Amino acid sequence: MGSLSAKSELRKHYSAKRRELSRVELSEYSRKICGFIRALDVYKQAECVAGFSALGAEPDLSSLFPEKRFFLPRYDAEKGAYSMVEIRDWERDLTTGHYNITEPRREIEAAGKAWCDANLLYLIPAVACDRRGVRLGRGGGFYDRLLENSRLPKVGVIFSCQLAEQLPCGEPHDVRLDIVVTENEVLECKSVRQ
Repeated sequence: MGSLSAKSELRKHYSAKRRELSRVELSEYSRKICGFIRALDVYKQAECVAGFSALGAEPDLSSLFPEKRFFLPRYDAEKGAYSMVEIRDWERDLTTGHYNITEPRREIEAAGKAWCDANLLYLIPAVACDRRGVRLGRGGGFYDRLLENSRLPKVGVIFSCQLAEQLPCGEPHDVRLDIVVTENEVLECKSVRQ
């Protein structure tokens, strides 16, 4: 139980740090993050990108939308899980969904899991990450289930105030990130894993 309590405290701490950023900082840092993402070889080579809709003070990746086939997660209440859905029109294809997150409309068909595992470069939100690629999400393991068989590198996207010295390694099902992008740097996590 101590681990859950520690994770809960870490979530509060890093969420509060992110909320301290001004609107100007959020906009400028998001612009810098998108620039770093565009420079990644894995991004340049990818045809299909799985992004996320910024919730609150998360990095805004919407400027990447026109550059690739772009997919966003949509919550399926029956399965208690997210699936990835291609969006073609940022205004028309989106609605407010589960947890008040902007997500693709129900009538748009989701991509199959096996196809996503083979073809999507995931840009992943987090409450915090460390240099080893350990990711602290909001809880619930939704992204871990999305990513468990993904073959392409997994790219965490955070602000530098969310970069932790070291996070608890978590559960056996927790998926590590290969790259973490902040407004200040790109971290290659594979080389620092222990």
